[in-house]
Amino acid sequence: MRLDPKFTTFTPLAGSIHPETRMAFTATAATIGSPTFNVIDINPAEIAKALQTWLDRGSKLTGVSLDDIDRGVHTMPTSTTKVTLVQLLELGMKLFDALVWLSAGKPDTHPLQVNPEITIATIPSMHEVARAVFYNYFFMLTQARYPARTGAQNPSKVPNFLSVILGMDQPQGEYVATICSFEPQKFDPGWVKYVKFANFGMETISRFGLGVAGYRMFAPFKLYTVKEGLPLNILRAVSFAEKVAKHPPTWDVHPLTRNPAVLTNRGNLNKNCANLMLEVFTKEQLDEMVQSKVLFSYPVRDPTNTNYTQWNDDDDISGTTFIFQTSAV
Repeated sequence: MRLDPKFTTFTPLAGSIHPETRMAFTATAATIGSPTFNVIDINPAEIAKALQTWLDRGSKLTGVSLDDIDRGVHTMPTSTTKVTLVQLLELGMKLFDALVWLSAGKPDTHPLQVNPEITIATIPSMHEVARAVFYNYFFMLTQARYPARTGAQNPSKVPNFLSVILGMDQPQGEYVATICSFEPQKFDPGWVKYVKFANFGMETISRFGLGVAGYRMFAPFKLYTVKEGLPLNILRAVSFAEKVAKHPPTWDVHPLTRNPAVLTNRGNLNKNCANLMLEVFTKEQLDEMVQSKVLFSYPVRDPTNTNYTQWNDDDDISGTTFIFQTSAV
């Protein structure tokens, strides 16, 4: 081994490993010091906990912020702390906006504001508000959605019962704008579950008997006889669909309020029903269903939805939370 006069340690000959080499590296590291990279190593589990509430909120369609509502009124009420819902409507505030503001406790952080564009002539009457509320309710019960706002792409078809029987023939966006300044789907639709029918008009009660959302694709299975010679698993699926169709409508099946567990192992109910119909009914039967409006349109096959092949006649998703107070509607 040769002594190198430029260093205070020994330089080993090629191919040798000497203890002083490790000591030299240790001394060098101590001389350089530990650098600061300004890189934060996060704990994924803790970050997930921190983000959970944001994820829970962001995953939902519903949820109205006070920043979403229009707090404009024609004139300020005598007392903002004692003002009622009816008074707010009489001052020109929209129904859903007023409900959000009142539910928040009439917050000082978001006070009412005089809007000069609101005039007595533009404030809808209580009768107009009532019709708009029913229009929205009818859409949700029968189509599981709010009516489309003005300018929306591909708005839903307006039921004849609303436009013809009840004479609500204005564009559906008008009935949304009457009661809501924000996107209506933000307003939790769960309220429809708690509506009582005792004082509804008889025409309305009769119309509800024709069907509510979540059941139209099941209806053919209680009205038509299936083809002969079907495999056992398909017959079991038909029995399952027939059972749902014949059971009184419940909120357990209605798309707005059903438990997600209803879809577990059963997939998209409408698309699976469509596939099943194409297997068990004839073209003539399906054409008749469309013509008689049992179905909105001819079913379309979706090869990605095959859960129906595993549906079991012993299964039951009907539930017991009835939409109507009696089974005879």
